Amino acid sequence: MNNNWLKKNTFHHSEFKDIDRLVEEKKRKKIKISLCLPTLNEEKTIAKEIIIMKSELMSRFQLLDEIVVIDSGSTDRTMEIASSYGADVYQADDILPKLKKFKGKGENLWKALYITTGDIIVYLDADIKNIHHRFVYALVGPLLLFDNIKYCKGFYDRPIATDKKKMRPTGGGRVTELVIRPLFSLFFPELTQIMQPLSGEYAGYRELFERIPFPIGYG
Repeated sequence: MNNNWLKKNTFHHSEFKDIDRLVEEKKRKKIKISLCLPTLNEEKTIAKEIIIMKSELMSRFQLLDEIVVIDSGSTDRTMEIASSYGADVYQADDILPKLKKFKGKGENLWKALYITTGDIIVYLDADIKNIHHRFVYALVGPLLLFDNIKYCKGFYDRPIATDKKKMRPTGGGRVTELVIRPLFSLFFPELTQIMQPLSGEYAGYRELFERIPFPIGYG
């Protein structure tokens, strides 16, 4: 692991809390920013995510230009709720219908490139219970303020409950720590700089996302 690289390229969300500065940089660069929420049966959390992002990052600050929901075929009220709160909602199977249909989150992420209009695309999981608009501005900040950064991925102190119902911080989830990070260390050591590779919150420039594959299926 390259500690010098990590120190230079790791940020805390508080470094980008001056959202006015981010908006000014966005205007100066004349770019648009899209937020994509891939969904599958997220009726319990989708409304709160849309409400917070619209109120804080579209109304109060004009950082986001659109919020797009790409749904995998929810059987609950996810699409109805998302639409009622002002998101642009699409069924993944209805996008590029001439192409073969696949299942999985990667299908939603890839098809979002066809639907969204932003130069920067932010992807957020739609089931975040402690959602806050910093989930977006912390990802967008490095992309706007540093010309050499084209992709940004979130990682977190993940609190877990102890036997006494107290919370203590920890690192990534079990799959990350027991499988993914050891796998990277063995076969892709340069990727060990990514602290929590399975986190569902990341952002990057469209020109980058359009050059890489998006795996399909559910793990």
